[in-house]
Amino acid sequence: MFLKNRLLTLALALSTLTACASTSCPEAYENNVMSYERLSTCLGGEGVLLEVHGIVPVSSMFVVTFRNPKNFFQSVHLSLLGADQATRNMIRTLRRHDVVLVKGWINDEIPAPQRHLEANSIMLIERSPDSTASQDYNYEALPDVVLNMTELTGKVHSVYAEGQVLVIEYKDMVIPVFVKEQWLEQTKSLFRGDIVAIKYVVQSGPRRPVHLNLDPKKTDSFKVLRSVVTGHGSPVKLSGKLLMFPKSPMVKFPVFAIDVDMGNGVLLPHTVLSFTDPELFKAARELFQSAWDRNPSTVRNYRNKFVNDAISVTVSGTYNMIDPGQANPQIIIDSLSNIEFAK
Repeated sequence: MFLKNRLLTLALALSTLTACASTSCPEAYENNVMSYERLSTCLGGEGVLLEVHGIVPVSSMFVVTFRNPKNFFQSVHLSLLGADQATRNMIRTLRRHDVVLVKGWINDEIPAPQRHLEANSIMLIERSPDSTASQDYNYEALPDVVLNMTELTGKVHSVYAEGQVLVIEYKDMVIPVFVKEQWLEQTKSLFRGDIVAIKYVVQSGPRRPVHLNLDPKKTDSFKVLRSVVTGHGSPVKLSGKLLMFPKSPMVKFPVFAIDVDMGNGVLLPHTVLSFTDPELFKAARELFQSAWDRNPSTVRNYRNKFVNDAISVTVSGTYNMIDPGQANPQIIIDSLSNIEFAK
């Protein structure tokens, strides 16, 4: 039986969040139950340490994560807003995986399943090591593209509030979609990475980031084209360009994956690793790193990861996708011979 992705992260990646995070508002979680009221009290006092989950200035989308100081794997995402122009300017300087000390309050006047944090003070505590590369990124998909369409195919980025909020990745853009009751049975059981097709109307507000609603006038406004969990436990052999997720405050070394073409114009990273043999996992990372370092001129930044267009890899092993929030499907190898580089 395969361990969950979260257990793997604990055993092999070893969390490296800043040490002071352990003292940041522990009272917000009581018996592993989150209290936004207690979190808001901390925000209004000495502030709370948060990790930047995602920053998309072109879409005015800024999201931070609050983790249970007593349980690394328990967390909530918060949409980050600035209460004044100076704070809004500060937000736009942040980078993915930065650690920040935020003061402010939870804005309960915004009726959304993902809570919104109004910040009146943000202090940078720890800059992400990949921040320089992320500054120069130019998005392929822009908000106006989505505004001028009525349907799209993408992959599930996350699901909140029992399926009421579906966040979809369309190319390199992340888009929140609000879901009405008629589709909840389908959306609440989705896994991150599922391939979906939607027909939509654009929500009138807020203008940025663009929010979508499934089109209520069409019976086929939501379809699952491919479920990533169906292959769990099966042998696979997949090919794709080599990807690297850089180290971060959460992961102490780069993680390698292959970008698999899932059809319908969707690419889905598949992480390559070993659960049971740390030395094999280390050897695989070194093998990938060696190939990567031989081809530095063909590396390009793709939002939260890097792609090396010169390196195509085929990996065989066992498919693992057990947790709906798992970052990516995984290919579990048992030997370096499971990895083949294209000649």
